Amino acid sequence: MKKIILIIAVLFTVQITNAQRVFTLHAVKIEGNTDAFEKVETELNAKVAQEAVNKGDILYWGLFKVTKFNSGDIPGDYNYVWVQWANSIDDLLSQKSNWWNNSDKVLTPAEMELRKTYSVTYKGVKDAREVFVVEDQASVNGNAAYFQFNFGRPTNVSGFIEENKTLWKPFFVKNMNQMNMKVWGVARRLTFPTMETSHSTVMSWDAFSSLEDLMKYRIGLKIPGYTEVVQKSKMKTYMPDGFSYAPIFKVLKATTVK
Repeated sequence: MKKIILIIAVLFTVQITNAQRVFTLHAVKIEGNTDAFEKVETELNAKVAQEAVNKGDILYWGLFKVTKFNSGDIPGDYNYVWVQWANSIDDLLSQKSNWWNNSDKVLTPAEMELRKTYSVTYKGVKDAREVFVVEDQASVNGNAAYFQFNFGRPTNVSGFIEENKTLWKPFFVKNMNQMNMKVWGVARRLTFPTMETSHSTVMSWDAFSSLEDLMKYRIGLKIPGYTEVVQKSKMKTYMPDGFSYAPIFKVLKATTVK
C-alpha cells in the first residue's frame, strides 16, 4: 500500500476544531488478481489496521468494494475504496496514521512473505484520495454490510448541513431499527476533488445490514413521519437536481472498536 500523503490545498472558511472527526476516502483501481488483493487486505493488512485501532493510532479502517449495481456510477472506474477515520485533523496528518509501516511488528515472517507473494499478482493502476470532516453521525448496534455514499454540491452548504443535523438525523435515529439502517452521517469536503465527483462539496452516507434493506431504502420510505419531514425539507432548494451520484459499496473488512 502506498503511503498516504495528504495535501490539503484549500480549507473551507468554517474552522475545524480538534474535536471534529475526519476521514479519508482512498479510491483505487486494482487490476490483475483481485482475489489476491482482497486476501492481502482482509486477512493480513486488516490485522495491522486493527492493531493501530487498538493502540489508538487510528479510529477506524475499512475496505469497501464497488458493487455490480454501480455500472457507470463510479467516475474513474475505481473498484475499491479504503476508508480511514481519525479523531482530529492532527491525528490524520500524523505519522501514526501510516499504520502499515508497523506491519513487521504485527505480522509473522510467514505472513509478511505471503503478502509479498500475493502482492506481485496485482497492481493499482489509478488512485485518488479525498479528505472530509464529519459534521454529524448516528449509529446503532450491529455491523453494516453495505454503504451508500451520497455526493452533492448544494447551493447552500451550511443550510444543507444544518437541515441534515436538525431534521433528517432525528428522523433516522428514531427509525433506524425499523429500517435496519446501521449508520448515517453527513460530512463536508476539505480537499479539491480528484475523484471526479462533479466537484461535490458534501457527502452523506447510509449503511444497512443487507443489500435488500438498502435497496428498499432507495425505492422509497413508507414510515410514519416521513411525509412530514419531506414537507419541511429545503433540499429541493439546496440541490434542485439532487445528489450528483450515490454509489453502493460492499464492506469486505473493517476494524472493530476497542
